Amino acid sequence: MTAHRTPPAIAVALVAGVMLIACGGRDEDTAAQTTVGTATPAGFADTLRAARGQTVRWWLYGGDEKVNAYVDEIVAPAARRLGVRLERVPVTDTADAVGRVVAERRAGKASGGSVDLIWINGENFAAGKRAGLWLTRWATRLPNARYLDQTDPAIRTDFQVRVDGQESPWQRAAFVFAYDRDRVRTPPRDLDGLLAYARKHPGRFSYPAPPDFTGSAFVRQAVAAKGEQAAFAYLKELRPFLYRRGATYPKSETELSRLFGDAEVDFAMSYDPAFVNSEVRKGQFPSTARPFRLGDGSLQNTSFVTIPAAAAHPEGAQVIADLLLSPQLQATKADPSSLGNPTVLDLDRLGDRRALFAGTAGSRYVLADPGRSLPELRADRVEALEQRWTRDVLRPSS
Repeated sequence: MTAHRTPPAIAVALVAGVMLIACGGRDEDTAAQTTVGTATPAGFADTLRAARGQTVRWWLYGGDEKVNAYVDEIVAPAARRLGVRLERVPVTDTADAVGRVVAERRAGKASGGSVDLIWINGENFAAGKRAGLWLTRWATRLPNARYLDQTDPAIRTDFQVRVDGQESPWQRAAFVFAYDRDRVRTPPRDLDGLLAYARKHPGRFSYPAPPDFTGSAFVRQAVAAKGEQAAFAYLKELRPFLYRRGATYPKSETELSRLFGDAEVDFAMSYDPAFVNSEVRKGQFPSTARPFRLGDGSLQNTSFVTIPAAAAHPEGAQVIADLLLSPQLQATKADPSSLGNPTVLDLDRLGDRRALFAGTAGSRYVLADPGRSLPELRADRVEALEQRWTRDVLRPSS
């Protein structure tokens, strides 16, 4: 989890401890209208006024240079125009942010917390929701939330857990693969084709070992496409044809990308649909690298931000969350020269602002169409699948 945005590990155990405890100026107005919307609700106008002068500490994964640049160079200046200072707090794992919230809850801190906003993953959100860690009834009241399709399961739920106004989306993700067209003439079309390729070219395919998120996502994609029993039979059949005969697995997406860049394996993978573009620009992948998807469907989900109930600056955090939904910032983020992430907005709701997305059609390094969506599994199934993979695939009984 270094070069690319890889959703972080689970902090369920930390949150479980909390559950046990729980049981026993004018220019600024103009800027707000431009970035937040032309019809800012009266209630949110009060939020904007309260947010002025606040410093929002946004805890998020810090290993993706493009995300860091987007936050520092696009989001932070937009926030300053609204009188809000944004401080990016980089972490290597979302568990660090959740752990801080948990520790402050245990210490009895009900307000004034050091975490104002978190880029959260589904497992941590679900656990925190059960523990009552998150601010409620705010996300659907954001002015720019009107551009969302609230009936879309990818907006309404996070890993099949209802959002219930406790987190706000800011980007979409899809599980995609990479190949080098100088080495592979035609990439596999589906999971069965991938197995056939591995049989024909033993040692040229691998995936990160769960619980690394990318490796876990590959397992989940197989489960979503084939069903659990058939998927694990598939993974066991695939193992002897993997890199080093499956005796070792890459520890992370970064390590797999290095193997691909060094031509030791023929495919890479990521939950970032623009990862090929990023790696080519950095020189990690050759210019002949291209993204592709499998015909079985692509695992897809949405990235969200959440606000701890004890945040010191909840008003400022809501302003940041609303900025992340603004058509202007979403269009900037969708551009392949920026992050290249698909927008979370419903383009049919944008009216004239849809034109902002005219120049974000994509490039040869960004997969424009991730194909049929395979919905994420329930958050409570993820760890169980990872444990089964360790038991049945990594260390099968003799």
